[in-house]
Amino acid sequence: MHPTGTTTPGSTTADATSADPAGPTSTSTRTSTTAASAGSDRPLATRPDPSDLAMPAVSSGLLMAAYLALRPYGDAASGTSAEAAAAFADPMWVLAHLAGALALVQLGRVALRMHDLVGSLLTQIGRWSGLAGAVLVLPYYGAETFGLHAVGRAGLTDPTVMALVDEIRNQPAALTTFGLGLLLLAVSGVTVALAWRREVRSGRWDAPAWAAWPLAVGAVTVLPQYSLPPAGRVAYGLAFAAAALLLAVSAGRAGRR
Repeated sequence: MHPTGTTTPGSTTADATSADPAGPTSTSTRTSTTAASAGSDRPLATRPDPSDLAMPAVSSGLLMAAYLALRPYGDAASGTSAEAAAAFADPMWVLAHLAGALALVQLGRVALRMHDLVGSLLTQIGRWSGLAGAVLVLPYYGAETFGLHAVGRAGLTDPTVMALVDEIRNQPAALTTFGLGLLLLAVSGVTVALAWRREVRSGRWDAPAWAAWPLAVGAVTVLPQYSLPPAGRVAYGLAFAAAALLLAVSAGRAGRR
């Protein structure tokens, strides 16, 4: 017999178990639930959103339109005339051509962002094409922007220096790197369109499958547009901007399912 109010060690264990019917199992469950709740507060790793394409696309389009609309066209008929000298010497010549160079750089960046989104072999080709293309076009644009500006300023008082224009524009290495750079940018534009279409058709993006193709056409036709008359080049710039804005809007609305 035990005194009233006194319990044995065994009864203490039994009473504790009775007070918590779930026993050790509930403790484990609560621990797991707490850990899960804590884990839910951690940021989840997500892939970049398609809207990441919008900024480089929009900037490329607007810069291209500005370049071709603001560029003086006094050299359209002849690169050695007095009108050409005035065009080259115009400060707007420098500003417009800087915009043109940046437009091509941003065009290449569209392919870089697409690779960030998709990460396929196709977009890897586009990424390196865009990077290499942007690098290769810049030296020629530098000569066109700053070299011809200096020649034009000198040509206002000494027309004989205008003979340097053809040497600057037709230098073999410069022409080769420029042409190759534009070709690579065209490749990058096409890979962006192909990757975009693939993502839409797979159901990962909710957007028109053709939305990137107008800008791809713009990328392919950068080189031919140099032979157009001034009005044609301005129209090309506006069409390029419209194509870029179309892609940007579509990218902004596209969502991963």
